[in-house]
Amino acid sequence: DEEAGFHDGFTKPVFAWLPSIGISNLVVNDARWFPLWKDDLLISSLVGRALFRVRRHGTDVQYVERIDVDNRIRDLAQMPDGRIALLADARKVLFLSRSYAYCNDEAKLNRNVYAVDCPDTVAAVAATGAQLYDAHCSGCHNLTDEQHGIGPHLVGVLGRRIGSVGGYLFSDALRSRDEVWTSARETRCGRALERFLTNPKQFAPGTSKSLNITPAEARAIVDFIEGETP
Repeated sequence: DEEAGFHDGFTKPVFAWLPSIGISNLVVNDARWFPLWKDDLLISSLVGRALFRVRRHGTDVQYVERIDVDNRIRDLAQMPDGRIALLADARKVLFLSRSYAYCNDEAKLNRNVYAVDCPDTVAAVAATGAQLYDAHCSGCHNLTDEQHGIGPHLVGVLGRRIGSVGGYLFSDALRSRDEVWTSARETRCGRALERFLTNPKQFAPGTSKSLNITPAEARAIVDFIEGETP
């Protein structure tokens, strides 16, 4: 350029990050799960290890919100049910969704602008139990074949004593649990598998298992497992 720094002859950007955040994808939020983000841009970042929410006014950028996810985000997509799926390194899939507790609390307060999508949220997560199982569990566990993979098989897991299935070496943290993997039809406080999926290290201190699953997603996974296993 005759005048350095202005890139004359090229289309000017609406907004630019310096240094670059390594943008991997961009979607426009359609408000099914996040009504207050309607028409905002959601931008995934490799370098920033974050999701960026961009609020626009016409063609102007009003502000940019950084949402840390502590993962390099390789791709970003809006699911058919409205959730936001983030593809991270090591084939990890993260789902950005509304909190059930938040929805319920807001519904009680009758703040409809916040709770407008909450009733659909419950049905949406319940309907995706199979997808959640595929994303978080299927790579390590067999659901219908009594063969161990990286993790123990799950045939007959509900009602089975924790850390007891033959032919698999469990961690001391799980073998020491004098408890059974309770059925999805048990009382909420007794659903051991649901509690494990939500927070393995709290459930069995000393375990190396680490998951990124919300209580609502864990509930959907347990419901799916109960429907699929003998």
